Amino acid sequence: MTSMEARFRDAARNVPLPSPWNLSAYLASVAAHRGRSISLQTVPAGTLADIGCRGAGLWVARGHDDIIVYDASATDRNADHIILHEIGHMLFGHGKNGTAATPIAPTLAALLPSISPAAIKHVLGRNDFGTDRERDAEVFADMTLVYATLPRRKNRSFRLFGRGR
Repeated sequence: MTSMEARFRDAARNVPLPSPWNLSAYLASVAAHRGRSISLQTVPAGTLADIGCRGAGLWVARGHDDIIVYDASATDRNADHIILHEIGHMLFGHGKNGTAATPIAPTLAALLPSISPAAIKHVLGRNDFGTDRERDAEVFADMTLVYATLPRRKNRSFRLFGRGR
């Protein structure tokens, strides 16, 4: 088993996928597992591009909670994928140790007036995690959406595509 496979199994064991799939229920489970509330905030895609976020979402971590900011024009499935990508970073511990804090950009701060810049521990977009962590979060989002739509099986667990049974 690869270390990525092990991390997926741990994520699925720690925070099982709801059946039927429900993003809100899954976010509540992730928040309960982490002991931190998670809220969602949409902003125009141009704002994300203006602040250097190559992807369509980012993770704002404050002392007591997390905010996932994503493209307001994302469709339902695409929005789920963006949100799950950020959840992957959270569950894999990518925001801990060694990830530099990025100050909130004035453009983003203007769109998120309820977020005090002083309360932010870090703002993490795709440029802040590195290639390996980005790949892991992307695969997590892909696999979660695939497994969320499969019929429920008694002994189903995350397995990477292309691996033997």
